[in-house]
Amino acid sequence: MMPDEMYILQGLYSQHSQYSAEQPQPYYTSLLHWPQKGYWDKFQPDAELLQKILLPVETKAYSVADQVFGNQKRQECIGIRHLANVFYERCKLHNQHVQDIDRRHSQIQEKLFCVKINNLPEKARRQSNLEGQILQLEQQRRDEELAFWKDTVELRQQLFESAAAYKAAKHRYSVFSQVEEQYGR
Repeated sequence: MMPDEMYILQGLYSQHSQYSAEQPQPYYTSLLHWPQKGYWDKFQPDAELLQKILLPVETKAYSVADQVFGNQKRQECIGIRHLANVFYERCKLHNQHVQDIDRRHSQIQEKLFCVKINNLPEKARRQSNLEGQILQLEQQRRDEELAFWKDTVELRQQLFESAAAYKAAKHRYSVFSQVEEQYGR
């Protein structure tokens, strides 16, 4: 038996058996079965959302509203969560870059202070070199702020468009379910 088949059988047993002591674990297809440690851990929330999208559609719906608009509502919600995950990761990356620049800026400021108070033979050249490095770091910070803005403009636009689509799907679902309740009585 192949390892993937064994994993599937173990998952089915743990999900459907009343004697199973294990909590059911979601099965990730080979596309989503990434290494446990490493850079891929950052994509785990998106992998779980993708898994939800790839799950088969439930055939038994509890209401006509759920059959007609339920899947669309769920897909829109998953899309918003994905965009929020991407936005969060970009914000974390931005904060890391800015903190690194600020840390290097502080270190160079300390070195510059030491050069200014000490009379070293090459004081003017060292001071000029450190001031140049400070200017470069300030330029890097401005570039990072601009890159962050550019990266997130489109992402924020998509987030608002997805939120509007989700709200519209949720509204259609609620209107249809209210009509169904009134005529179901």
